Amino acid sequence: MEKTSKGVAATVASVALIGVSLLALLAALNRKDQTVGLNQEIRDDDLAFAVQGVRRARSPGGTESQANADGVYYIVTLKIVNHAKRVDLAFKRASAILVDDAGREFHLSETAQRAIESVEGDTCSGPIPAGASCTTELAFELPGETQPSLLRISEGGAVGDLRDFVFYGTRRIALGSLQ
Repeated sequence: MEKTSKGVAATVASVALIGVSLLALLAALNRKDQTVGLNQEIRDDDLAFAVQGVRRARSPGGTESQANADGVYYIVTLKIVNHAKRVDLAFKRASAILVDDAGREFHLSETAQRAIESVEGDTCSGPIPAGASCTTELAFELPGETQPSLLRISEGGAVGDLRDFVFYGTRRIALGSLQ
């Protein structure tokens, strides 16, 4: 009886290993890194993103009382398009990540974002209807001389990053030369 259970366990392990290997091969064949420039869409399933512009600011909301002496704010104008046919989709602001030339990542500055929204509102705060789009401004706070070079969208945190890396490839938007 013991030999039979060991044989079954070995067979199950072999089948699982073959399945994982086939899945990895399929993922490798489908995976495609993609980098687009300004005003070009990059898609994540049914949502597409296009950076329309980036500006540097000493204060996020236009008031000097919010100026940052140690760093600088970068305001990214992002267009989000829902390409779904029937489903409303939501954009999570926290999924936008600014990347500098050294590969360091900077997440949204909640304080700066509130300052911008207090002046301009947020047209992308709710679900985006199927076939519709909206444009929003996202605020990032970076150390003094840091230059952002890319924007990436990570819908799922570390698990989503791993999923994208293995199955879909990295998708980034190059910000070009910022003055």
